[in-house]
Amino acid sequence: MDIAYFTTFNNFSEALNFECLLLLRIGASILFAFLLGLEREVTGKFAGLRTHILVSAGACVFTLLSIFAFKMQIMDGFAGVNDPARIAAQIITGIGFIGAGTVMRHGNNIYGITTAATLWMCAAIGMACGTGMFLMAATATIFSLIVLVLVRKFERNFLSSKSYESKLMEIKLSSSILYIEQMNELVDKGFNKIQKIERKIVNDEKGSYIVIKMRILSNCPLSDVNDIFKDKNFIEKLEIQEIYE
Repeated sequence: MDIAYFTTFNNFSEALNFECLLLLRIGASILFAFLLGLEREVTGKFAGLRTHILVSAGACVFTLLSIFAFKMQIMDGFAGVNDPARIAAQIITGIGFIGAGTVMRHGNNIYGITTAATLWMCAAIGMACGTGMFLMAATATIFSLIVLVLVRKFERNFLSSKSYESKLMEIKLSSSILYIEQMNELVDKGFNKIQKIERKIVNDEKGSYIVIKMRILSNCPLSDVNDIFKDKNFIEKLEIQEIYE
């Protein structure tokens, strides 16, 4: 470590305490980001654990640099400006480029805006950890999780039938003929607005398969429809697309 670094502190103990403080703040930013990233990862969104952790930790490190690094340079006799607000402002602007990468448009629908907003919040939490405001960071994380988990359930149960326009979707799925009953049960329970449905048995060198092709009218996004088939090991192939007529 540079000897000039220790001139900022009275002794080695102070320098060590300072390093521990920095590690604590970075570690806290990673922990809070892990909780938000886990929720996004579990729900299969575009940005998951690694992205959220890196955004939060990066924002924390930049904040620490803006608070301490330039001030140390001034104290060591070098020219510099101790203005934490400059880097903080650039973090807020820069995170927009990462968030924009998670937003996708498919037809008339736009996906990924919530994930982009979560990344933006993650950067804010990282900055809060960088300034040592752990209570604020923890509170923001808890309320963000409440919004992501509980408000989603509220939307699905009380708003989905009123707030979203119905879309025409085509779903094609196939499975071994051994699971024909499970497939029929899945279709009957999962969809109540089936406009057209075709079931056929296909034989090839690998065996016999049941292929179900249907058109449904739904007010749910494609990701929610995909969740119906999630963790169904007997489904070997699945295709979902929105139809525009």
